[in-house]
Amino acid sequence: MEANVKTLQRCLNGIYKVIRTANDTLCAISKPSVCSEVLLSPQGTAYFSGVTEVYRVAKRVEGGMKTLSISNETLQHSLRDIEIIWNNLQAFLSFSPSMLRMLPAESTLDCSAVTASGNARNETCGVCLLRTPNEPHDLNDTENSVLHDGCRYHASCANFWLNCVDSSLPGLIAPKENPEALDREGLTVLGSNSLDTGPEDLTVSTAH
Repeated sequence: MEANVKTLQRCLNGIYKVIRTANDTLCAISKPSVCSEVLLSPQGTAYFSGVTEVYRVAKRVEGGMKTLSISNETLQHSLRDIEIIWNNLQAFLSFSPSMLRMLPAESTLDCSAVTASGNARNETCGVCLLRTPNEPHDLNDTENSVLHDGCRYHASCANFWLNCVDSSLPGLIAPKENPEALDREGLTVLGSNSLDTGPEDLTVSTAH
């Protein structure tokens, strides 16, 4: 369990860093009109779409902890910090009502009700510890899952980990039967239109 807590902490630290960077990027823009322009640009839309997916990973981690009854004060503190910085970011996004409308509803982010099935070990995501969607009407039927070395992952969880935490997936719950190589080219949930777009790609017009 201690190893799981350390890995979850690395995950939450990475999530906080991504959202904090986005928050700091918008905080550095002094004019609301310019902030709105950045948010509505193709690069801005792609970037903040990726940031939203990263926040979704945090909600999955929270749900996975509840499902497995993982109670740790440091992890809970990190989750609270993520909520605070996410709320701050949403305040900046209010400069662009259309961007706010693109954010997922809170109800779709609540993973606390997701429960594991009888085949929980084979269905649990190796990053967030939440059940992966193997049926059409699971938690998020637009989310894909991938299999690597006998461990299943939400595609966006795996993509976040590989892009923002470590080049090797953690496999918190990883059965070793039938190992299978990960097809990294298939990880497109956070692909070229999101995490590949960083804050340095956001340009601010000098005409304002």
